[in-house]
Amino acid sequence: MNTLAIVLVVVLILFTIALSIFSRRFTRTTADFYLAGRKVGSFSNASAISGDYLSAASFLGVAGAVYASGLDGVWYAAGFAGGFMVVVLFIASALRRFGEYTVADFAYGRFGSDRIRLITVLAVLLTSLFYMAPQMFGAGTTWQVLVGKGILGMDPYTSGVVVVAAIMALYVGLGGMKGTTLNQIFQFWWLFFAMFMVVAFAFGHGFSYPKALADASKEPIVDTKALTVAELTTPNPATGKTPLEAAKTVMTPEEYAKVEEFVASKKEGKIPVALPSKNKLHELRAMLFREPGHRYNAFDQFSMVLALVLGTAGLPHILNRYYTNPSGSAARRSTFWVLVFIGLFYIMAPIAGLAGLGYIKEHLANGGTIAAANVHGHLVKPDQVMPTLANLLGGQALLGVVSAGAFAAMFSTIGGLLIASASAVGHDVYEKYINPNASEAKRVLVGRIAVLVFSGLALTIGLAIPKFGLDQAYPALIAMMVTWAFSVGASAFVPMLLTGIWWKGTTERGATAGIFVGLGSSIAFIFLNILQTLGKIPKEGAIGFLGSLTFPVLFTFPLALLTIIVVSKLDGQLPKNVDEIWMRIHGTAHERHERDLGLDKVGGLLGTKSH
Repeated sequence: MNTLAIVLVVVLILFTIALSIFSRRFTRTTADFYLAGRKVGSFSNASAISGDYLSAASFLGVAGAVYASGLDGVWYAAGFAGGFMVVVLFIASALRRFGEYTVADFAYGRFGSDRIRLITVLAVLLTSLFYMAPQMFGAGTTWQVLVGKGILGMDPYTSGVVVVAAIMALYVGLGGMKGTTLNQIFQFWWLFFAMFMVVAFAFGHGFSYPKALADASKEPIVDTKALTVAELTTPNPATGKTPLEAAKTVMTPEEYAKVEEFVASKKEGKIPVALPSKNKLHELRAMLFREPGHRYNAFDQFSMVLALVLGTAGLPHILNRYYTNPSGSAARRSTFWVLVFIGLFYIMAPIAGLAGLGYIKEHLANGGTIAAANVHGHLVKPDQVMPTLANLLGGQALLGVVSAGAFAAMFSTIGGLLIASASAVGHDVYEKYINPNASEAKRVLVGRIAVLVFSGLALTIGLAIPKFGLDQAYPALIAMMVTWAFSVGASAFVPMLLTGIWWKGTTERGATAGIFVGLGSSIAFIFLNILQTLGKIPKEGAIGFLGSLTFPVLFTFPLALLTIIVVSKLDGQLPKNVDEIWMRIHGTAHERHERDLGLDKVGGLLGTKSH
């Protein structure tokens, strides 16, 4: 147990709760609870958006992905950072100019239908739940490394999930968007500082990026797995080799002898082994650190990057943050600062992953020990590379900073997701359909109850992940699960947002059909891939092909977009006030002012432009 790390995390938690209690006095109306009164400045909102966006997947997962997959893991950093270009170029400013509270409000205002509002709410809730999953898994795994012990009779993983869910329910429920914003600003700068310190300590210990890259590429990248005797002795149809034979090529004679002894004894259960990572582009070649493209097949390469780039524009908790800016231009300035902040962050994360690969292996080879489970000098869970590396480089002090940063990353993102989920239920459903005449106090109360309910759902998801063996089935699971959430958001929302903002001919039926198709197809493909990875469905035939699509966006995004275009063309029923809507989205403040005063019509009648 790391005492200093625990003290820092406890201080972070207490400070977080104190900010929420302080913010409670400013949270009396729904505009305060959901949008912080629309008074958040550009720099502050950029810090809060960055805190909201840089989740456990960014802080733990990107370094873990590079550690486990080599330069294939850098795709995550590039995609996460590049995604904001879509937001700043096509969505942020227009969305804020349109006004309202949520993405569902935009859909309703743009297309004028209860049907599209409700299906958008459903998409917001499902996307948020997909995104909560990696945050809760990160909470459990970080607790395992940080504390190493459970509380109240629970194991360490369960303790981490329960504690984080309880704290999140408390601080978001108390502080609403105002408290969440203040917390996200603080949490972003803390986790930025933590990442910077890890990289600085690595270079301070003599780390050289070119040398480390060359050293890492001398041997094949390995995966660590726990396999049964039957799994170890079943040949791979493509190579003809058994996993036992493959393990011999990378494990030391001493390590391999234990595996052979396990197989000879025909014991039940599983034994941890190290295997050469499967090269999906060239099945007969080893997968090397500095040769990107081998972790995924050609389809998945493009699809993953597309998911990360488009998914950013489809995350409801990020889009909701733009409504807290006072104007569209402020929203645009916020995105500029976000690009600066997260660009710097994602330069550092891959460096930390590569540094972890070398230092951890060297430490274990020299007889050192680490708290995290390892096989053949590699972490069993690559997502633990950041805290493990911090402990090696800076001892308890740096581990404390990183652990607090990991919890800050989870708190900030889960907070944004809870607010987005609460606003979808409390604002888009309760206020619009169940009790439109409710008092402000009752509306805020419903929002707080929704926060509690979704905290319970997040807790359930976090506990379920290890039960299904997903942590063993996927290397760098946190980054993988985040990509799934991005895939759902990119497929469900982005086609509707892009066409709704930039194509006047989009109809309500077209947009509704597009959301339905994008949402349903992306979720279906993700579950097929999970079932195939767990060995529940075959790899052959049509189902096998669909199940092999790790990242379905390359298929589901165009499908949703095409659905919107075709259905809108066939439908042709544009909103009656489509010109008014277009003015709200694309008109300048001067043009909207002229419209409000009727001066635009006067100018048109006289055949001159009005000024």
